[in-house]
Amino acid sequence: MIPDSLRLQIDQWLDDDLPLEDEMLLKEWFETTPEAIEFLGERALLQTMLAKTTAFDIPSLHAELKITPTILVPEMPQRPSASWFATPWMWVPPATIVCLLLISFFLLPDVVASPADLVRQTLAEYRSAIDRCYIVKIEAEGRLRRHQFKGRLGPADSTLWVRGNSFVQIFESSEETLIWGRDPRGSVWFTIARKSAAVFEANKVPDALQELCDLRTLDETTLLESLLRDYDLQYTERQSQIQTILAKPREPTNSSKYGDLEIDIDKQSRLVHRVSLERLVDKRPVAVVSFTLNEIQERDESYYNVRTHLQDDAKVLEQESRFGDRVELLREFLSKLRAINSTRVN
Repeated sequence: MIPDSLRLQIDQWLDDDLPLEDEMLLKEWFETTPEAIEFLGERALLQTMLAKTTAFDIPSLHAELKITPTILVPEMPQRPSASWFATPWMWVPPATIVCLLLISFFLLPDVVASPADLVRQTLAEYRSAIDRCYIVKIEAEGRLRRHQFKGRLGPADSTLWVRGNSFVQIFESSEETLIWGRDPRGSVWFTIARKSAAVFEANKVPDALQELCDLRTLDETTLLESLLRDYDLQYTERQSQIQTILAKPREPTNSSKYGDLEIDIDKQSRLVHRVSLERLVDKRPVAVVSFTLNEIQERDESYYNVRTHLQDDAKVLEQESRFGDRVELLREFLSKLRAINSTRVN
């Protein structure tokens, strides 16, 4: 079902009576709403049938409507003019006319036929070398609501820098700063107050730290692949550039980490501007995590290495250190992180 106002605009457009400033808005409806195109086809067919009843009075029809033949152009399909009916076009079966009209819309360069198409295009054009900074917010014990956190940057729970599979996440509090990340080699590291740090090789990351990577960071490639594979997608909002997609899991299981998800994608640049998702435990939402794009700025690759974020005299526990010592420091890190989150929630 489409709004009555949209039906009126389509009729005005077919009658060459739609203001120029409304044509771009109508084009956006055609790009994202199949029902609008279907209604257009029905109205065009009706206009064709009505015109046939006056086809034998072509001169008077031209004089009354003052319409000359037009040509379809890529920017906006032209209205079917009365001169169509003065040519052999009037004898083409109505279904053929409607099909040709619909094809002209689907050939428009900016048309997005479905949310899955937009996600697929975004995945295909994802540029892993771009450094993106996201503001991260967490709302405990909640379900995802439409446009949750949208336009609400404010103080961040944390900031997240992402480049491909590498990331750096920074938790600031009045007591101390906690920083953790993944370097280009896949090693995961964390720091406490920039004075001590531990590094775990890619194939030796403890489960607790790996879960932290899965739930608190944004791996866009994995996210987009998951949307195409595991979710039903639908548009919830159309703006001039930003498309909002609501994603619902097809078959959630007890092991599913995510529930409903909402994502904003720039249809021109294919940049992900916002992601809000439910975190699940036993199918039950326990929190909503939101990532909102804050800036794009080139960073040196060394930014994703642990030593960039340490004091000169900091102690670093790496591969040659005892695994038990690193695990003990990890317990301290997780304890401090829980304390920061508890303070912010309360």
